[in-house]
Amino acid sequence: MPSDSAFAASLRRHAVFMAPRPATALPARFCVAVSAAAWSIAVLAARVPPFADSAALERLSLDEQRVWTQGNEVAQALARGGVVYEDAAATAYVQSVADRLFPEFKGHIQVSIVKSAQLNAFALPNGRIYINQGLLARFQNEAQLATLLGHEGTHFTNRHGYQSETSAKDSAAFGTLAGMVVPLLPQLVAVTSMYGFSREMETEADVQGFGRLKRAGYDVHEAPRVFEHLIADIKAQDIKEPFFFATHPKLVDRVDNMKKLSAGAAQGGAGTSSVDYTNTIMQVRVDNLELMLSMGRAKSALIMLSDPERRAELPPQADYYLGEAYRLRGQEGDVQLAEQAYTRAIEAAPEFAPSYRGLGVLRLKANHYADAQKYLDRYLELAPDAPDRKYVESYLKIARKKAGGQQ
Repeated sequence: MPSDSAFAASLRRHAVFMAPRPATALPARFCVAVSAAAWSIAVLAARVPPFADSAALERLSLDEQRVWTQGNEVAQALARGGVVYEDAAATAYVQSVADRLFPEFKGHIQVSIVKSAQLNAFALPNGRIYINQGLLARFQNEAQLATLLGHEGTHFTNRHGYQSETSAKDSAAFGTLAGMVVPLLPQLVAVTSMYGFSREMETEADVQGFGRLKRAGYDVHEAPRVFEHLIADIKAQDIKEPFFFATHPKLVDRVDNMKKLSAGAAQGGAGTSSVDYTNTIMQVRVDNLELMLSMGRAKSALIMLSDPERRAELPPQADYYLGEAYRLRGQEGDVQLAEQAYTRAIEAAPEFAPSYRGLGVLRLKANHYADAQKYLDRYLELAPDAPDRKYVESYLKIARKKAGGQQ
């Protein structure tokens, strides 16, 4: 594999694809992912037949091999950059769904989860599929996940990455994409399939991915709900349609298309259990919620946690995250709402340590020093090796001193 410096030189040669340099320069080893855009220069616009089976993967042209090599470089950069979500059980589960949809390509389509709360997924020309943990957390059951994987896998089997030809307009758009992704996730700059493919390819992936869904025995009536979830979140958060939907059929159109495709299908099918799905990806949902809060996305977290159905998808300590969201938002009355949420979390999950810390800090700031001491002491009892122990001990020192003065 070429060195990082060689990649950096390659990026300079294709500067048209680059977004304006951010205030904090991105390390060269992460900038390598931007070179993924270069595959569009080498590829052909002519249509090529889909891969019939895995044997066809051994007969790639030199041009297509070069495209695959660039995809491999992107995958390696993502792995080095630490943006891949490391949960063996969750990854194995998602991979098993892809294998069920594409049995003839088992071992060649590889799925990874990305540490990002954005509702996105993308496929590379070499069969690597990446799904953001935010999207995985948003689905309600396996059939909905299978809808997404059927779509992305079809981009690979139909060789859409190889066929795509980037125009000057698309090149500029990629620069914009890179600029939008870098601030959100500094180590991830990649071309997403949902941005780079034509409307025709996206529709083809929807239709043929739906066929995979049906043949695998999933309930196809869950397919429209994938896009309905996205629409609901977009409206609730008062944001524009995600940028990765900019050049393919609008979400409302895709809901209509999926409903038409599923209209004549028999009722029933596999993959509809929300309980089974929740049990499998519970930790992904928790980690995604924590990621959202660490990014300061209190509004998004509050929208999620105010939905009873989505609250039921979380563990008993869900009110702790609600308290954190109120604390971060900081509007009038939010301190009281946060205290109430922390208190409910303690009642529902008394062994969950962070709830005591959250309530203790708020009580300290409200000058209720005895309460603060009680809750912070309990936090350290439950989490003696907490990474923020010194920070909490400094607060405890203040609480004890002030509490003594109040007696």
